[in-house]
Amino acid sequence: MTLYCWGANNYGQLGLGYKSEEELEPKEVSIKDCDLRVENIISIAGGAGHTLILDNRGFVYCCGLNSKGQLGLSDDTLKLTQIEILKEFKIIQISCGWDFSAAVSECGKQFVWGNNGNTQLGLSKSITCTGIPSRLQVSQKLATGFKHVSCGLRHSAMITKDGGLLVAGTGAKGQLGLGDNFDDNNYLSISKVPDLEDVISVASGQHHTVVLRENGTVLSWGENKFGQLGVDPNVANITRRYNQSMLVGLTVLLSPKMETYFSWGRNSYGQLGAERDTPYKPQKIPLLSNVIQLSLGSEHNLSVTGDGKLYSWGWNEHGNCGTGDRKDVKIPTQILANKRVKYAFACTGSSFAVVD
Repeated sequence: MTLYCWGANNYGQLGLGYKSEEELEPKEVSIKDCDLRVENIISIAGGAGHTLILDNRGFVYCCGLNSKGQLGLSDDTLKLTQIEILKEFKIIQISCGWDFSAAVSECGKQFVWGNNGNTQLGLSKSITCTGIPSRLQVSQKLATGFKHVSCGLRHSAMITKDGGLLVAGTGAKGQLGLGDNFDDNNYLSISKVPDLEDVISVASGQHHTVVLRENGTVLSWGENKFGQLGVDPNVANITRRYNQSMLVGLTVLLSPKMETYFSWGRNSYGQLGAERDTPYKPQKIPLLSNVIQLSLGSEHNLSVTGDGKLYSWGWNEHGNCGTGDRKDVKIPTQILANKRVKYAFACTGSSFAVVD
């Protein structure tokens, strides 16, 4: 198997061993200098200038910018390097914010590192940043363990073992879901979203948050400037608490049982996969079928089909769609056409694919 990458590489976040403004076409990533094996990769996440890779042994590798300690190393690195401090734990999930990182272990521990200037790590306000992955410790009342974490621009959301949701970071645009009483100057660095339970999935956007509950209800809150909450932005620009009466939230929603794929929100670069008269309304994405994986970047998307085809669409300024040019891609377009793709991962301005 081979790992391919493309898109922004100005900080070496593609792991190619050098920096470049952009890589317009997929390039092979050499991993001969570390013990990572491509066939073991299960997840890749990327922030503004850094990348994390998780393998099935629970090991985490990184590359790119380390200005705030977001790599969990002592310095920047242009090649994939293992985060040594996490080796004693089996990590099962990773997430990257703009310049911070988080990981959850099999035993329910959560680790955070990078920028904490907005308390987005959930650590004390006295810690502005840290390059050492630190275990997030909260009271038993808040959580007895963690199952999942999702990092946004300057906030994060964490699913607890009992299906609750904890949030940290700035809430100036309602992205924490704590209501109108929220104050960024509050002494607490981490809070529980009230009256919310049975959460099974969470996604943090730039200034909004989306959750999926066990009963199939999708909820969202935060900024709605582009209709990313599924609500008319002329009616509600910011929602500080969730609304359970309607389908709201994520840019793309995969519904495998119905074999339909919905998108809504901002469409400036074609990231919804089709032209829209009312982009805030969830609508089916045409031209997609037999999809087994969807991955969302900041403004571009990737999908993998059951027969190994890879499609990309959306923002393409740095070649992050992999089409060989910088033109935004308005509809899902196949790339790596002569390859069979197993997984694909859309990061902030870059992309990766695991190819058979």
